[in-house]
Amino acid sequence: MALSLTSAAFADQDFYAIEEPQSTVVFVGDGPEAPAAGQPTAPAYRTVSTGADLIERACHPSPEQCFNYEPESCDYGYQPACDACGELACECGPPCKPRHHGFFFGEFLYLRPTGGDVTHAQQQDGIGGAGTAPYGRIASIQQDYEPGFRAGMGINLDDCASLTASYTFFESSAADSLIPPVIPGGGGAVRSLVHHPLSTITASVGPVDATQNIDFQLVDVLFHDQLLGCDWCSLGYSLGAVYGNLEQDFAQTGVFSGGAAGTIDTDTMIDFDGGGLKAGLDLERHVGRGIVVYGKVSAAAMSGRVNADYTMVNSTTDVLLAEARWQDNRVISQVEYEIGVRLKTTNDRMRVSAGYQFQHWGNVVTTSDWVDAVRADNYTDLGDTMSFDGLVARVELRY
Repeated sequence: MALSLTSAAFADQDFYAIEEPQSTVVFVGDGPEAPAAGQPTAPAYRTVSTGADLIERACHPSPEQCFNYEPESCDYGYQPACDACGELACECGPPCKPRHHGFFFGEFLYLRPTGGDVTHAQQQDGIGGAGTAPYGRIASIQQDYEPGFRAGMGINLDDCASLTASYTFFESSAADSLIPPVIPGGGGAVRSLVHHPLSTITASVGPVDATQNIDFQLVDVLFHDQLLGCDWCSLGYSLGAVYGNLEQDFAQTGVFSGGAAGTIDTDTMIDFDGGGLKAGLDLERHVGRGIVVYGKVSAAAMSGRVNADYTMVNSTTDVLLAEARWQDNRVISQVEYEIGVRLKTTNDRMRVSAGYQFQHWGNVVTTSDWVDAVRADNYTDLGDTMSFDGLVARVELRY
């Protein structure tokens, strides 16, 4: 049975079907009317064996003609054709993504470290000794959101697989200062919570200042491939290698009383360097018109060494009051997950995304753990979790 289809727009052409007893003749032209007599271009005709074949051609465009295909919508050049096809409008064929050789990308990170804060001093009602009690604020260095970046590049191995290399850098800095409390009759002071208890230092009658830096770097090389895919979503996986560096620096200074009175500087440094394996999954959901909702998660295990130092110096007399140096081989985990929204151009040459990210570094030695270990002379079972969370914005250029 022949079937006629009128004015079904397909790409930049219009299709017209003329019913005949055994076949369907299709006119291909540039508008609703055939060229008038005397025009240089004669109308072109082709014969399609059945009416069903005509629908097949209209509803399943060739790859060369669906360069601007948009999953689920079919509204980039195909709306009239898909309207005419009725229920077949959702069968406009697989996405025809332009083949790119590679890509460059840059990410702006705005993260906040948590889990690495240091409680370093407290207000009290005396210089020390019997009868002295806490009296007021306990000082803790709280990290805030700080900028960082990730940059990288990749090459496409085929239509689905790619190889990517990236470098991530983040650093944060925070400071705190504590003064003695105001007590009727006087007697307010500040006690340090990071001094070694055997250093014969009491309290300070002036401000006690502290600073802390938390920095990390990551370098990874990943192979990415598509695990599952359809017109409106895709699930991919990544496998590769990663190098990580995590540094924590802390310093406190103040004028203290006691047997070793003077300006006391207490400093700690914790550094981890290691490398290992990394794996991840990423899910994309195309919602139409170049908008994609995405989510991704990755996990890494890095084997390396922790180096930790603690020094307590009277800079007035240039006397070293306490010192501890410690090393430990360990495996640190790093888990990262992110959700967000991505926009892409019609030809997929440029992608812009924004999301929210969490990172968790496990089995790390934090500054608080290290100071407590030195003060207690106990260096077993050191390990905690430090996290980073915040906004991520990304621009990707594909060539």
